[in-house]
Amino acid sequence: MLFLKRLTVLMFYASLPLLIPLGYSLMLEDGAWPTIAFTILLLALPAVPQILQHIFQNLKNFILSLFQQDTPFHYTELINMGEMREQVEGLKLGEILALVSAAWLIIPAISMIPYLTYQFGVVDAFFESISGWTSTGLSALPSIDGLPPSIILYRSVTQWVGGLGIVILMLTVMKGREARNFLKAEGRTSTDVGINKVAGGIWGTYLALTLIGIALLYLVGFNLFDTVNLTFAGISNGGFFPFDSFDFSNNQTFALALLMFGGATSFIFYQKVAKGRIKEAFSDEEFRLYLFITIVAILLIYLVSQEDIYNTILNSISAIACGGFAIGNLEIMHAFPQYILILLMLMGGMMGSTTGGIKLRRILLVLKTITRNIRAAFLPTGSVQIVKLNGCAVKEDALVESSTFIFAYLLLFLFGCGVMVAIDYELEDSMFMIASAIGNVGLAVFPVPAMAEGTKIFLIALMYLGRIEIFPSLALIRFLLRR
Repeated sequence: MLFLKRLTVLMFYASLPLLIPLGYSLMLEDGAWPTIAFTILLLALPAVPQILQHIFQNLKNFILSLFQQDTPFHYTELINMGEMREQVEGLKLGEILALVSAAWLIIPAISMIPYLTYQFGVVDAFFESISGWTSTGLSALPSIDGLPPSIILYRSVTQWVGGLGIVILMLTVMKGREARNFLKAEGRTSTDVGINKVAGGIWGTYLALTLIGIALLYLVGFNLFDTVNLTFAGISNGGFFPFDSFDFSNNQTFALALLMFGGATSFIFYQKVAKGRIKEAFSDEEFRLYLFITIVAILLIYLVSQEDIYNTILNSISAIACGGFAIGNLEIMHAFPQYILILLMLMGGMMGSTTGGIKLRRILLVLKTITRNIRAAFLPTGSVQIVKLNGCAVKEDALVESSTFIFAYLLLFLFGCGVMVAIDYELEDSMFMIASAIGNVGLAVFPVPAMAEGTKIFLIALMYLGRIEIFPSLALIRFLLRR
């Protein structure tokens, strides 16, 4: 029962940001508020008994506190977060992985209701919903011109919450060795892997980046509605445009690229900058690799394809940041730039950000491991070689976990490519679309709405597996089988 109680709490908190499009719909009177309200109700309803229990307890404590001053009373607390932390910490790692995997399926399934209301099929509605929550950005909707503005905002909010959700998942709920080693390498101790400190810091950083993004996009000429939607989709590296077409200026294109690049930069990087540790932040090996790869990719694509430099910057950063914003027709792009974009989508940005893909920290650790092994072959027998990242020794467990994940990720990528080729897509197109889906990128070389429903279902599975990073889904299957 503890598993279900925690799941209902996750669903409840996932419903709260959806109050934003609900309020917007009521303000505009665009007629979409009933379906949004119903969705919020379904997400929040399972947690209502717990909320009522704590409200009743608080009322009881309030009355008692009038006579006994030492009676605990917290009038702002709907759910006992202290108790929740203790219960989450009491869950086994496999149960936590299964909990998160289930949440990433159930929440998008309920959240597809508004799309069903506007005459989209079940597969297309679920595709759109899970693409939003996983902050992928592939869209199964042929056009959004006829949708109420609040539904367009609803799509963007799901991406904004989904982009933050994966960071919270990785650094707080998932208490695996990899998350602890990541924090240690960034100058934190394993005691920081909890709901309080890390989650609070991430929320503050995310909100600050969102406000900066809104100000930036508004300054370059977007109207307020487009500004908010593009910021939600950009900082989360989601990729949903709030319009079918738009004539971007160079400044607007560069601002969108900058927004995605910022979203794919580790949140701990920003926290270091905020604390005045600027030199330490910019000397981070993963950040330097991220910057180097981005610049080299932009130069290679520009020199080979001779595309507009601003479009090249946007598309390149969109690929490595897993952002999904794209300008121009990627279908007619030269094969070499497409190949570079595929590599960028597979790599992803920095760990501890809103990016998808493998993550550069894992790639960096594997490259250092290969270098160590080559160097060890020329050293005396028994010599000990230590892999270091940012001057800190990395445990062997972290190296094994990174290698295992990359192997599993590439195996899933190759399997996906094989399925797409079997369906009768070209190999190059298959590689591009699979890299985009599994990396939660959103770039496409052919229209998704025209795809068969079976193919869309397959891409839904890849978006899901890519967002929860493969292994939690296996934990969910094992958890269900054991029941």
